[in-house]
Amino acid sequence: MHHRVFRQCLLMLVVAVFTAGCGGDQPAVVADRDPHADRTVASKQQEPPAERVPAEASPHSSPGPTLAIEPSSAILPPDATGLQFIVSQINPDGSRCDVTQEVVGWETSTEDGVRFEQSGYLVPQESGNETVTAVFQDGASVSAEVVVERSPERSWNFATDIVPIFTRFGCNSGSCHGKAGGQNGFHLSLFGYDPDADYQALTRDAGGRRLSLTHPESSLVLLKGLGRIPHGGGPALPSTSEANQTLLEWIDAGAPLHRGEEHGPLVSVEVFPNDLRLAEPGSHQIRVVAKFADGLERDVTRLSRFEVRDDATASVDDNGRVTLLRRAETDLIVRYQTSVIATRVGTRMNPDLTFDFASLPRRNLIDDHLFARLESLNVPPSPPADDASFLRRVSLDLTGQQPRPDQIRAFLDDPDPDRRIALVDRLMNDPLFVDFWHLKLGDLLQISQARFGNGVYRYNDWVKEQLASNTPWNEIVQTLLTSLGNPNDLDGGPVNYALEGEDAREQAELTAQRFLGLRFRCAQCHDHPFDRWTQDDYYGLAAFFAKVGRAVPNADGMMAPATVGVNPEGVVLHLRTGEPAVPTLPGGEVVQLAADIDPRTVLADWITAPDNPYFARTAANWAWAQFFGRGLAEPSDDLSDSNPPVHPELLDALADDFISHGFDLRHLIRTIASSEAYGLSSRPIPGNEGDTRLFSHQTPRPLTAHQMADALAQATDTELLFNLGRGSQGTLRSSKAVQVSDPAIPSVLLDTFGRCPRVAGCSTVATPTLSLRQALLLVGGNAIDDRISRFDGYLSGLLELEPSRAEIVENLYLRTLCRKPSDEESEHWSALMDESDSLREASEDLFWALLNSREFAFNH
Repeated sequence: MHHRVFRQCLLMLVVAVFTAGCGGDQPAVVADRDPHADRTVASKQQEPPAERVPAEASPHSSPGPTLAIEPSSAILPPDATGLQFIVSQINPDGSRCDVTQEVVGWETSTEDGVRFEQSGYLVPQESGNETVTAVFQDGASVSAEVVVERSPERSWNFATDIVPIFTRFGCNSGSCHGKAGGQNGFHLSLFGYDPDADYQALTRDAGGRRLSLTHPESSLVLLKGLGRIPHGGGPALPSTSEANQTLLEWIDAGAPLHRGEEHGPLVSVEVFPNDLRLAEPGSHQIRVVAKFADGLERDVTRLSRFEVRDDATASVDDNGRVTLLRRAETDLIVRYQTSVIATRVGTRMNPDLTFDFASLPRRNLIDDHLFARLESLNVPPSPPADDASFLRRVSLDLTGQQPRPDQIRAFLDDPDPDRRIALVDRLMNDPLFVDFWHLKLGDLLQISQARFGNGVYRYNDWVKEQLASNTPWNEIVQTLLTSLGNPNDLDGGPVNYALEGEDAREQAELTAQRFLGLRFRCAQCHDHPFDRWTQDDYYGLAAFFAKVGRAVPNADGMMAPATVGVNPEGVVLHLRTGEPAVPTLPGGEVVQLAADIDPRTVLADWITAPDNPYFARTAANWAWAQFFGRGLAEPSDDLSDSNPPVHPELLDALADDFISHGFDLRHLIRTIASSEAYGLSSRPIPGNEGDTRLFSHQTPRPLTAHQMADALAQATDTELLFNLGRGSQGTLRSSKAVQVSDPAIPSVLLDTFGRCPRVAGCSTVATPTLSLRQALLLVGGNAIDDRISRFDGYLSGLLELEPSRAEIVENLYLRTLCRKPSDEESEHWSALMDESDSLREASEDLFWALLNSREFAFNH
């Protein structure tokens, strides 16, 4: 058989052996073998549903489901258009079932005070006190008290009453009148971020022809919305809808900008029920309640927009009725005006499964929160990874290196029950820990020659020094945000941060995303379409960077980097107003400073304060993503309201612990690496095989570019050569790719395996498969062949010792996969070697196949 063809056959055999037992959609790698995976998973017979019992059932009766109506009492002011009731059957475990659709009749204490739609939506008619009762076929009932206040001269507020209608029906979306140039001459602000301009466009522009105050029903805005005259968007406004009636009444009242009682600004928006847990997949109504400054609470369910994060798991209609399609969990995103709220919708995923969650070992707060959440969903975690798999995983994650065979043997023979904790501490004291995590921070801060020129050397050195001395994260960020001086001076490393980005706006965007997990960029031209941040928030944040003076003209008139200082005349102009923006903290607090004060100092104090709601959570989420391949909120630099974390309680606890330990990065890293959750096996078990978001087991992750380069060099006992390109040092030999921090240093291997170029951001999440380019380099190129066949490489030295076939197999497994072969694997490869004409060629073939295997290419 031809040598290369034989290798291909070997590789297929290796992959077949490695992928045995891997289930679901996991990458084809060897799932670690667990000798003590003895937790039992058993089925239990489904219990029949309990009978419906009203909420006022006897307290002495046996526990069972109860009926509840929400809200149980409410006041409808004159400008309230309706109220959504929800009737639920609530089970003893807290799960619910919406039975509103099963109500056979709504009884009221008066004849004409209110009327009901089948969905449980109440429409007020006349003033008075009402007792409304939901009655079921079996005679069960539940009641609520309602106070209806009606007035012929109701108050009006265009921003509160009318703009949400345009948002609700998509009229001011980016694909309709909300796009930059509007649609057919009619321009609305995107999602209503500028109500005053919208009022002008609707009532004054185009000669005021869009409204007819004398014949409201003939208003152009209504006729087009109803589809009665040609309209590019078709009939967007149902004729029988509450929104249509509100628009008609508003026009009939003279289309006021505001009139009557003012409720003040919107204070908060709440979703009921929050964290909805259904007993079974099915539908459930959602209520949305807005609270205003004067204490008014208004049901805005039918003025809100709804979407689900995973449309394969759930769907939601325009009126807020969410349907869970299968046993799973997802997030429901609700938007009303500028508020964005996320709430979970799900059900227990394995109702017929019994698992002893109480017996799970717990090492720290991560395990407490994660396992409690898995128990609430009845998703069992996988057992702990075997020692060899854990050793390789944590070595790669903390130092970027695979463990050596002697380290593997010593760890496997270590009888200390706390050997994993000792290993974490030992690895964190290794100098390569600083090198590897310096790479990670360099990716976060985008430290490269392309962005900083020669200042990159001082910048890299400074970051590395902070890691080595364990400078608290808040102090690192504080220094980055406030440093002044020359970026090329010995102490000028952090000054380089002020040179990044074209202007104050880009600096604000980068700062918010890196340190606060907030993506402000979409708020530059309009209010953020998917988050709470407004255009005023955007320019208020950019104003903190407006006084950074960072360039002077050269003799030839060109601009060149210079000493960073404070420019008292620096301003950033607000796009909408054309006026200089005033430094304003996200959330609305305006900062007034003297002209010669650097506003960044105030911003840095606010960002790094212990009570900042974003700073510690962002750092904790970023650190988590380094160990699991994705954040608790993913993307890991997006903690927006529309991207809630999958375990919010865990993220909050991790952030609080980070703060209480003085923003100690090493403590945060150690907490994650020493948790039982991090040490779980990557092999799914019954009940968690479909989990891709809850962290019930580890997910195999491709090695990073630097990990792969070092693993290849270490396994074959060969060196890596890099032209460090710094001063006159020229080409230096280096056996550690993790010490190559600048992406400008040439390396085909690092580029092929996707090192971050640090030009336009880097993703924490690696692709779950190897690319064609990577496969061609490894399988078809010389990246592996040349290292295997070298006479001064590892294999040549091993064969000179004349080991047995089994010893060759074991040593090659330890060098590559960091584990001993199973008896079956050892016998299989030993037999193939015996059949080969050349022991060296057979050994090279096995070595080649192992280095090309997915088990080698993935951290699992």
